[in-house]
Amino acid sequence: MQGELAAWGAAARPDVAQLTPADRAALADAWLRDALLEHASVASFSRFALEMMAVGAPAAMLAAAHEAAGDEVRHAALCFGLASAYAGAALEPAPFEFGGLVEVSSDLPEMAARAVREGCVGETLAAVLASEQLAHASDDAVRGVLATIAEDEARHAELAWRFVAWALQAGGDAARRAVAAAFDAALAAPPPAAPAQAAPALAAHGRLEGAALASTWRRAIADVITPAMRTLLSAQRRG
Repeated sequence: MQGELAAWGAAARPDVAQLTPADRAALADAWLRDALLEHASVASFSRFALEMMAVGAPAAMLAAAHEAAGDEVRHAALCFGLASAYAGAALEPAPFEFGGLVEVSSDLPEMAARAVREGCVGETLAAVLASEQLAHASDDAVRGVLATIAEDEARHAELAWRFVAWALQAGGDAARRAVAAAFDAALAAPPPAAPAQAAPALAAHGRLEGAALASTWRRAIADVITPAMRTLLSAQRRG
């Protein structure tokens, strides 16, 4: 672990010998975007842990939030490593802009709604997408990164669902209204825009073209998130 995280770009290297300069540039840009998102997620989980403390969440969830922040450090390092390999130059994050203030909320309905957006929906989608990318990738280094991310993001999503279930029990009607509204908004959002990439080399290195991304997003919403949401809210009504 210490050797792996000695530098942001310390990761297994993909085979770039057969890639065109255009393919390498596209892959560098795509993996750099992922790296920066993973880097920002470290702050998100760290804030989540502080807010869990503010609302008295169970110890096991607090521990899982801290573990998730560590996972995101590893994800960022792995993605920066891939981006650096494709770019042919070391890439790493700039200092993170906090604006001089970190806001910590103790409003449980607000926290539950954010957990819906970022965790129940966002982390679930990330786990499903990484699994789909893994299914199409053939480069060994890329597959190793995606396998790690898919497994970890699934665990992060499970934490979010557990926290929201706890918040519904602890927060009553106000939490339920906030959670239901957050799900309605998140599920009504269109699939994220993506470039219409079709080069087989990009899929081999873990990047799906736009239509495949949109299809994966719709399947995750229909087959995973919506049924889980219904089970969660119906269990709360019975409770």
